[in-house]
Amino acid sequence: MDQDTLRILLREAVRETVAEVLQTVLELDRTAFLQVHGGAGTATTPASWRPPSARWT
Repeated sequence: MDQDTLRILLREAVRETVAEVLQTVLELDRTAFLQVHGGAGTATTPASWRPPSARWT
């Protein structure tokens, strides 16, 4: 493989990894928020709430 191909593959791998990490962080943040604020059934956090990354798909 030439250097440009390797660069493209690395860039894509980094994008996928960053997306997975960000999604995990958002899910953990949501879980912590819900634990502090009383769970998914409260008036401020509807059960249908999804992190922004889940809306992109």
